[in-house]
Amino acid sequence: MIPRPRPAFIPHGSPAQSLEPAPPWRVGAARWDFEQPLVMGVLNATPDSFSDGGEFLEPERALRRAHEMAAEGADILDVGGASSHPLAQPVPAQEELDRIAPVVERLAAELPLPISIDTQRAEVADACLALGAHLINDVSGLVAPEMARVTARHDVPLVITYNNLAVPKEASGLSFVSDMLAFFDERLDEAEAAGLRHVILDPGYGFGKSLEENLIVLRSLPLLQRFNRPVLVCTSRKGSLGRLVGEPVPRERLGATLASTLYAVTQGAHLVRVHDVKAFRQALLTWQAIERFQGEAPRGR
Repeated sequence: MIPRPRPAFIPHGSPAQSLEPAPPWRVGAARWDFEQPLVMGVLNATPDSFSDGGEFLEPERALRRAHEMAAEGADILDVGGASSHPLAQPVPAQEELDRIAPVVERLAAELPLPISIDTQRAEVADACLALGAHLINDVSGLVAPEMARVTARHDVPLVITYNNLAVPKEASGLSFVSDMLAFFDERLDEAEAAGLRHVILDPGYGFGKSLEENLIVLRSLPLLQRFNRPVLVCTSRKGSLGRLVGEPVPRERLGATLASTLYAVTQGAHLVRVHDVKAFRQALLTWQAIERFQGEAPRGR
C-alpha cells in the first residue's frame, strides 16, 4: 500500500468535523472504506472541454467510453455536460442536462459503478440524482447554497472545490494555504447547516491558481487531514503541468499526470480524477507492488 502521511479520518473535535460519518460509506452499490485510492474516470459529454472536447458528446460514444473506463479499473465515473474551462462558453442548464441525462440513465442501468455528476448547477444535480446518479462534483466551490440542500435531500456525497476562479482569494492578509483552510472551514459550516453528511474536499489544482500555488496545493495535502474528510485531487492533463514540462498538448501530458497524481496519493489523496484510467491504474498497481515487496534485494559486489 502506498504510505500516507497520517491515517485517514482522525477526529479533530470541531462540530463540523464530527459531522462526517465514519467509513465505510455506501455509495450506490459500492462500499468505500478509503483504505485504497479510488479512481474517478473523466467523461466529458461536451464540445469544448480542454483536452477531449467533442469526443464524447454523442451519447453512444460516451457510453462506450464509460464501459471502457469501467473495464480499465475506474471506481467512479464523473460525467459532465458543461466545461469548467475558463475560456468555455456558458450553456443553459437545460442544454447541459440534455447532454448528459441519456448517458446517466443508461449508465445507472448498465454499470454497478457510482456515477458522479460534474456540475455547478443545483437543478442539473437534482435531475441527475433522480435518474440514478450517486454523488455530485461541484467545482464552483459551493457558490450556490442550493447545491448543498439538494445533495443533503438526496443524502449523497458532495465534492467541494477550492476554486479561485469562482471564489477569488480575498485581500485578507492570509497566506495561500491559510486562505484555503479558512475556505474549507466556512464551506463545512455551510454543509452542516444544510444537513449534508458526506463531504469530499478538493483543493482545486488549477482553477485560477498560479503554477507556484498549484505546487503548494500538492505539498499541502497532509494539512487537509485536519478536516476529517476524504480528499479528491485532479491534476489530469492540466495546463500547469504543460507549463511545468513544456508540453502544450493536453493529451501529451500523461507522464506529468501520472507523477503528480501518484504524488497526491502519497500525500493523502483518497480519490483521484483522471482521464487515462488504464495508465494510472497500471502505475498505481506497480508502485504498490514495489512498496509491498518483502523479498531480499540482491547483493552487489
